[in-house]
Order: sequence, then structure tokens, then C-alpha cells
Amino acid sequence: MPEASGAAWLEIEGKLSLVVVADSGHDGAFGLVDPDTGATRSQGKLPLGTGPATDDIEGLAARGSRLYGITSGGYLREWEWQNGAFALIAGPYPVGGPDMLCKKQLNNNCGKNYEGLAIPPKPIGECAAYACSKEKGKLYCLGEQQGQFAATGAEPIEVVDRKDVLADCAFSPEGKLYVGHNLFGLAETIRVDGLETGKPVLHSLGPLGTGFPETIAVRGDIIYRMSDLGGNGPSLMFKFRCPVDGR
Repeated sequence: MPEASGAAWLEIEGKLSLVVVADSGHDGAFGLVDPDTGATRSQGKLPLGTGPATDDIEGLAARGSRLYGITSGGYLREWEWQNGAFALIAGPYPVGGPDMLCKKQLNNNCGKNYEGLAIPPKPIGECAAYACSKEKGKLYCLGEQQGQFAATGAEPIEVVDRKDVLADCAFSPEGKLYVGHNLFGLAETIRVDGLETGKPVLHSLGPLGTGFPETIAVRGDIIYRMSDLGGNGPSLMFKFRCPVDGR
């Protein structure tokens, strides 16, 4: 998988898979990765539909049988696995109003420049998901309206006080939220606790990853980081075992 930019856990045909999507310029290319061996089970392209969104899918998340992807410009798509392939179910639709999007449609890496999408096992207050901004270093609360995610206007969670560092965010199946920084942030990996109380606390797990780490996925005490080095070569993937309650 070239230029891995997002990943999510999804059960496909009875097997847990790590769905990994490529960065812009690859037309929604994805791979299904065995989380234990790292073997690629299948490859293909996510259908992108028509509309103002580009193929710059920077964050993936899943809920139930549905896969969700967010572009850097602030548009969401939803897919489901049907008859051996992904089918587009909804989108692309905007994550919010003009202040949440690129000023010009079909542009990448602008506006809040989203790098990740995280969906908890169950909503946390009004937040059914979080969109993670590379430009602002913040996590934006998304509620659910008529079956679609949309910004609530709630105060975002600040993870880092400078731009171009935040690389991805993801919930583990156990309900823990993690954020991964890229090389500009020295590959720091952070667990965010206290979301339910409205007083989030950041716990650094130290630098995890090499190359230009972008994607993060977590299952139990295993943290997966994938590197986006550009080009068409396969992305590097690393697994780290960390104490679940480690600081």
C-alpha cells in the first residue's frame, strides 16, 4: 500500500482486518491487512462517487459494518463491504459549515487540514466522532444528524500547540483514544483520557514509529504505526506492545 494515510478495524467475511487507505493521487487505493501477520489479504479502490471532495482520504474509522473516511478538505464518505468489494453508501458530504472546510472545493491540505477520524464505540456526550486537524492540532467534536456526522460547535480538544504535527487519531476497540504525531512531532504517541468528564488529560507514550509515521491503529496493548514516505513503494508498518495503562 503506497503512502498509507488512514487505517481502521473492520470485520470482513468473518475476519478482523486492518483497512488501510492510500494518500491523494491513488484514487482511493486500499489494502486489507492481517493485523497479526502483516500480510495483505486483498487490495482494491474505494469508490469515491461524485461531488466536491478529492481522493485525499486522510483518516479512516469504522462503526459496526460501516467504514468512514475524511478528506483533508473536510468531506466524509461512508462505505460497506458488499459482494467482495466496498460500496459507497453515503457522501461525499461536508463535515460542517464553511469554517470547517477548505475555502475552495477540490483542494487538499487546506482549511483545518484533517489528518484523522476517530469514532468511539459509543458516543461520548454529544460527540459521536472526532475530526483531527493537522492545521490546528485539535480534535473537533462531531455529532450525528439524520445518520450523518456533523460538527457540533463544541470547544475542540487541543493536543499540540503547533501546526503540521498531528498525523492521525483513532479509538481502540476498547474505547481508548490515541493520537499519533508525524516526524515533525518526533513520532510522539499520545493517549487521551477523561473525555467523559469533559476534562481531557494527555498521556505521552513516547516516540513510536519510524520513517514519516502517519497512520495509527490500536488493539489492546498493540499500537500500529504506518509510514507515509511518498511515492509508490509499499508503506512501512510497525507494531509496538505497550502497557495498557502505561504512562
